[in-house]
Order: sequence, then C-alpha cells, then structure tokens
Amino acid sequence: MDELLDLLPEDMVPLLIQAAHAVRQSKRVYAFSHIDADGISALAIVATILERENKEFLWKNVHQINSESIEEVREDVQEYKPDLVIFSDFGTGQVSLIRDRISDIECVDRVIILDHHLPQDDSANREPVESEKIVEINPAHHGISGSYELSGAGTAFLLAMALSPSNVDLSELAIVGATGDLQDYYGKGFTGINRAILEAGEQAGHIRVTRDLTFFGINTRPLPYLLQYATDPYLPGITGVEEECFAFFDEAGVKMKNDVDEWRVWVDLEPSEKQAVVQMLIREVLESYDDERVAQGLVGDVIILTKRPERTDMRSAKEFSTLLNACGRNRRPDVGVRVCLGDQDAITEGRALLVQHRANLAMALRRLESDGFSEREGMYLVDDPETPETIIGIVIGMAQGARIIPINKPIIGVSRNTPSESQFVKISGRAHKYLVDRGLNLKEVFVEVADILNEKAERPQVEAGGHPMAAGAFVRRDRLDTFLDMISERFASIVN
Repeated sequence: MDELLDLLPEDMVPLLIQAAHAVRQSKRVYAFSHIDADGISALAIVATILERENKEFLWKNVHQINSESIEEVREDVQEYKPDLVIFSDFGTGQVSLIRDRISDIECVDRVIILDHHLPQDDSANREPVESEKIVEINPAHHGISGSYELSGAGTAFLLAMALSPSNVDLSELAIVGATGDLQDYYGKGFTGINRAILEAGEQAGHIRVTRDLTFFGINTRPLPYLLQYATDPYLPGITGVEEECFAFFDEAGVKMKNDVDEWRVWVDLEPSEKQAVVQMLIREVLESYDDERVAQGLVGDVIILTKRPERTDMRSAKEFSTLLNACGRNRRPDVGVRVCLGDQDAITEGRALLVQHRANLAMALRRLESDGFSEREGMYLVDDPETPETIIGIVIGMAQGARIIPINKPIIGVSRNTPSESQFVKISGRAHKYLVDRGLNLKEVFVEVADILNEKAERPQVEAGGHPMAAGAFVRRDRLDTFLDMISERFASIVN
C-alpha cells in the first residue's frame, strides 16, 4: 500500500484512512453500487473486505441513484438499521440526496462514497463534501481523472488496501471494473493510478499482461466466430459473414479444429499462426480504413487474470467485464457480484445471461441498421422504443465502434423502455475521443441543460451525470423534446 499511497495526492490519503477507520468501527453495514461491470466489481471488492473484516452486512445493486430510487434505498436502510452505509460507483453526483435522505437516518453513524464520476456542478476542483457523517472519496476532487486514471472499482480497491495490504488480490477486480469502463482504450494500456493497481496485481502474481490480439473472445470463441462477431474494429466483408470468416483462416493456413475435431480458440494457436493471422488482419484493416491507428490497435495489452480458470469468460479482464455487464444489463447484477465472489451456480447463470445479452445487443443493432437513425444539428439520434434502458448506451457505443453511425458527431440514444412506474426516459450519450479533444464534454452539456430545466421546476425534470466521452440522463417524459433540442443546439456550436 505504501507504493500506492506515494502516488496519491496528499489530501486523498487522510480520506482513505478515515474511511478505513469507519469500516473497522462499524458493526452493521449496507453497501449499494451501480449495475455495470465497474459497479459490480466495486461492490464485490466492498463485500469481500467487509467479509474479511468480520462485519455483518448486506449489499445491493441499484440502477441509478435519483430522486425516485433514493426513497427505496432509504427504506432498505431503515429496515436493516446499519451504522455504516457505503455507496460505490455513484454518489458524488447525488451527494445532496444522500445527505438529505440517508445520512439523516438515526441509526447511520457514517456514510462512505467511493465514486469516480465528476461532481454534479462539473467542478473537478470541488472539495469532497464536508460532513460529520459522510466520507467522500473521488479522484476528481484530487486532480485525478475518473475517466482514464481510476474507476469506481479502483477507488474501492484503494479503500481495501488502506485496510490491509493483503487485499492486493482484489486488484484483479479493480482492473476488471476499469476495463468495463473502457479506461484502457481498447487494449492501448492503462495510465495513472490504474497502471499502479495493474502493476501491484502483477507483482503479487494475480495479473499478467501480454501483447496479443485485442479482439473480444480470444479465450472462448471458436476461431471463425472470433472474426464473425468482431466489432472493434469492424471488419468490412468479414464481420457478420460466416463463410468469409472460414475462408479467412483457410487462406491464412490455420486449422480451425484440433486433432480431435474440437474448435480451436485464439489462445490455442502457435506464435507463427498468430503472426500469419495478424498480418492478414492488418492488411484487411488498412484496405478498409484510412487510418493506420486502427491497424495499430489490433495488437495491444491483454490482461490475464492468472488465478481464474483458463479458456473461460473470466480468464481475461475484457471478457470478464463483458460477463459482468451481461448480468447487470439483464437486470441481474447480483449474479455478477456472486460471479466475482466465485459462486459456481452464479457463474453458470451468468453465462446464460451473457448469451441473452449478446442476443439482445444483436437484435438492437439489427433494428438500428434497418430502421436507421436521425441526424440533428450537432448530433445523431437513436430513438428505439424496444431497446431497454439498461443497454441503450452499449448499443450506441457498438454502433459507433462498428461505424454504423459516423463518429463526427456525438450519438444520443433514447430508451423509453424503462420500468413501467417510472416517469423518466433514459438518455445515453457517446462521443469519440477526437471530439472530446476538440472541447466536447457530454457530461457538461447534460448537466448544464438539466440545471436550466430544473431551476424553476417544483420537482426534478432531469438528472444527469457521467464523463466527457460517455454520459447519461433521466428526463421526465414531457420534457424529453425540450432536452433534446437544447443539447442539440449546444453540440452544434462545438462540432459544426
């Protein structure tokens, strides 16, 4: 932990020590976290350290903390009566709700927030909230990027290490969470505190980093299907065309099955076979894209979790994070947490959810390809009434990566497929890094418009948060058109 502490800003360390003290002093804990891979990984880390500290505790995943869901959280806390409540992978943008509706509960002595999202006011320089009850730990308060350098799971890992250096094994879950949040730039490598966590895991023998093909499924997908379902990058004429995938490996001189007629996966190949395939992939990409960087991204850092079973979804950080996302996006994040904790029944269930998740994504992408998308000033709009709110962000991200939708403007996805009792519509936004480099900040625009619409209203109209490249919002149904018009106008002033 000393090496990690040396890398952290001086004003962050006392907060970690304070939070560790709160955990040790607690008797009964309730932990809440988000439903995506980062939130699931963070919650698994928190649950593990509470178990190791011999605490009585419950945990629960929550899709989002907003003015509706905070009341359910409040009811849970009032019923369980914990003296410590922990929020991971959210909380900073909802700190006023937590202060007003959770920390005021009589049984609650302390609240810990372990987040990495920007504060609601978009001021990365805002000090952590000052409260006798709340300890807020967020890299954004200390000059560390929560988009690239530290995830929610990574923040939870720092707390774990503040409790005991023996918790270094949890580095693998921290890296899985960061991978799920795309903080490694699709195999191009981690930076900042993420890099330090990765190195700590390597030194302890829980992680190994190799240079290899960055495609999803190198541990699990039969060779032809490795290419058939490739979307990052999209391979024109190969992705989605089964016979061309078979022909590709025939041309490369690589056998797709072994001597006992079983499908080979990428990790089964000899180095010479891998080299032949990679050279052909580079040729295909250079012919299809006028950008050498796409070809350079074919091979990069692949993170192996050495203690996880070989040739499984949990062997690499990339596939593990996808498995966890599948659980969360199918409204079973609890299964994902139990997968992280090694529950064999959960692993079986998680794999079934992964199959369903892939089917849901494939159907949504097919609808997008057939029904198309609309173009507005400053943005592209995907308004699919069938796509659930839990996967709309993933769908538009995949559509962007596969170039189904151009990347010269941000992509906004609208999902009306929310819980029937909700008065809110889910909005997700994605923007290519080069747009962010030009000054686009999705989170900033979402929050600015939310503040304007909320200012004179008696109740919240919009609740927004996220990062410059990926942000989200919940918008009251009767304010949706106004919200879209306002963000469109702001995007246009930047990208046009």
